[in-house]
Amino acid sequence: MARLLLILLLLLAGCRSVPANRVLPQRSPDGRYVFEFSGGVPQIRAGKRLELRDETAPFRKNRHLYWLWDENDRLWLYQDDAKKVYYYQRDPGGWRRYFWSGERSRHPERDLLPPLGLYPPCPTRR
Repeated sequence: MARLLLILLLLLAGCRSVPANRVLPQRSPDGRYVFEFSGGVPQIRAGKRLELRDETAPFRKNRHLYWLWDENDRLWLYQDDAKKVYYYQRDPGGWRRYFWSGERSRHPERDLLPPLGLYPPCPTRR
């Protein structure tokens, strides 16, 4: 009985703790990059060097925004209120923001998918 109570308590506490998709600053899986906000504006650093400050991003830090790196050092962002997904990818010319439509191609094995933990794990209070 005590074990069941402990498991229930841990599950409920998990919704109150900060989920991985809300932690700041957030390091990429290989540790080379760090994502954070400055004045609500998204930015990515490599060490102390600022690599991206996206003043034109269609989002700002708020309670409806979630972020998470994938295993290929792409940073994904999900706007819960607008139901939109974006990601940043480092190309030869630097970091670039993309809109992810979620549409599938004829080759689903090649389709880019957001990391599983990107979406909110617990209901948010409105």
